[in-house]
Amino acid sequence: MARRKHTDDLEDDGRVIADMSAVERPSLMGRQPVRRSPDEPAREGRGARRPKIALTTKERVWLALGAMKAGFVVSMVFVAFIGAIILVLLALWTS
Repeated sequence: MARRKHTDDLEDDGRVIADMSAVERPSLMGRQPVRRSPDEPAREGRGARRPKIALTTKERVWLALGAMKAGFVVSMVFVAFIGAIILVLLALWTS
């Protein structure tokens, strides 16, 4: 199979296909805050800033306990499902 000859005959005609000036490099350490000048209007959607919610210590504790309770409920569903599978398999193998 013959190799094609590489040519650099491309010319830039100045047309903009997609404006990439607002695209930033993604962070390797997680989501970084959006940097914007103060006179720029707020954006809606994925890049929009969320308002900070000030929580008291009691509210933070209840929030953490609620998250732990949700995780406990999900883990109990998994344990019950695996236990049911073990019981079914024991019933099949011992009969």
